Amino acid sequence: MLVRARWLLLGLAALVLVAHSLAYNFVTDDAYISFVYSRNLAEHGELTFNLGQPVEGYTNFLWTLVLGLLMVVGIPPELSSRVLGTACGLGTLFLVFRLTERVLERPTPWAGVPPLLLACSSGFACWTSGGLETQLFTLLVVGALDAVVAAASEPRAIRRAGWLLALAAMTRPEAPVIAVLFGIAHLVTRVRGAWRDTLIAAAWFAGVWAPWFVWRWWYYGYPFPNTYYVKASGRWSDPRLPGEMLRNGLYYLWVWLVQTRLVWALPFAVAGFIARPRRTPRFALVLGMGLLVAFYVPYTASVGGDFMGLHRFVMPLFVVAALAVTLGLEWLICCLPNRALAAALAGAVAAIVIDVIWPVHLAPAAVAIVVIAAIPYARRGVAALTIVPLAVLAFAASQVVLTRRSLRWGNFESDHGIDTPAFLIAYTADRAQIGRATEGCFRDDDFSIVGGAGAQPYYARMRGVDVFGLVSDRIAHEAPRIRARAGHTKFGDDRLLASYDPTFVLSCYRLHRTPEQPVLPCAGYWLAHGYEEVTLHVPGLREQGEYYSFLAKKARSFQCPARVR
Repeated sequence: MLVRARWLLLGLAALVLVAHSLAYNFVTDDAYISFVYSRNLAEHGELTFNLGQPVEGYTNFLWTLVLGLLMVVGIPPELSSRVLGTACGLGTLFLVFRLTERVLERPTPWAGVPPLLLACSSGFACWTSGGLETQLFTLLVVGALDAVVAAASEPRAIRRAGWLLALAAMTRPEAPVIAVLFGIAHLVTRVRGAWRDTLIAAAWFAGVWAPWFVWRWWYYGYPFPNTYYVKASGRWSDPRLPGEMLRNGLYYLWVWLVQTRLVWALPFAVAGFIARPRRTPRFALVLGMGLLVAFYVPYTASVGGDFMGLHRFVMPLFVVAALAVTLGLEWLICCLPNRALAAALAGAVAAIVIDVIWPVHLAPAAVAIVVIAAIPYARRGVAALTIVPLAVLAFAASQVVLTRRSLRWGNFESDHGIDTPAFLIAYTADRAQIGRATEGCFRDDDFSIVGGAGAQPYYARMRGVDVFGLVSDRIAHEAPRIRARAGHTKFGDDRLLASYDPTFVLSCYRLHRTPEQPVLPCAGYWLAHGYEEVTLHVPGLREQGEYYSFLAKKARSFQCPARVR
């Protein structure tokens, strides 16, 4: 009966994830950058932001391609990206379930624990929504890890990892490094007899990935995406900025440990990394997970983390944490003497419980501690049935609090450059509303300088580049890095931006609550070069007011129904 219960746990995890992701149910502004590329592919056969100007302002080719193909048959990316994200998240839950059974080498209810932890996680649920490629990439990486683990007992399974990692490399640029790490894990696990199947897997990877890599280099003109040159290359304007970037990255990782409560569960996670002898599935998993951690931690720190809250940048580490904590719990309960078991588990679980409910509900905390204290006198099955549900429920309660806080209206303040989901949702909704209000007000020969290159250009159907250089090869290659904020290190100066001869300067703007035109501090250069301030009334804007002021070329004589006279 307990063996059958594992399927019920997996089903419960799936329901929790769907409900949890629907609590977010949004598309973030950066996703709309890919949507512009997808639309131009569907309507014009070009993977470009501005037609006729190939600049690789995205890092998720496979995701962009799939959304574009779905647009051909009439499915808008605002819908398809969320549905596909949820489908990929559910697929990851199943793969994690199967991975747990592989390493424990038996059908067991323990297999349902990692999916439940992931489904309850605010970060995992948030970026199951969001419209980005996060969950597709995670699904492909976990699928490849599953193949590496399966190959410990079925050598041919490693071949599957080859094409999965190739697809992952076409989804996120860090995947080739992960492919090398998983290859090392496989070779170390098996050593003898692994070369033939490993070479076949490598051939699969090269056969799928290399032609695409050659094509994109030819099409866009550079070996790396434009976003690489924006975010991770170029000279610093101040020698102190690299150190600040590293500190921001370390802070990003620390916040991940705190928000996921992994900081409390690290003893369990460490125990989960206690592997068995080589050539076992558990050894292969531990080695693969360890290499992922060894790569992601310094990589994330070096690039300053990410500006989007709830840690979509390190999503594969969510899976590593869920698996490691579960395997650690299983090992402690199954292998330690009763008193050692109690000592190891009681303090950690009590800390989690008290962390969640202190100081409001002291009675449940006292009951929980009493229950845990009784564990030394119970059988191991009772210990498992007591500790594991208690730990999962405590974690779930902490994530309910985090989800509510992250979505609370007005929670817009950035934390060391990390934006909250509430801000991302409000920012994107307002830019989408501005885009809809101005659709039809732009001519084919208009060109705009924008701040965010996402929802506003997508809905307004306007040509342009962003000041951060994501879709501008000139800013990416010519501008120095002037800020230590992840993804926003470069900023085009006025002279460089003026070289585009823009019709509109939407990056110099203000949202406000009254129709009077405000003073725009960034307008001086442009006002002296033939531009004027323009104000639109856009009903429905929520964050800062319904009036939107920006700069337009005087000679354009901009006319729009929303313009305030």
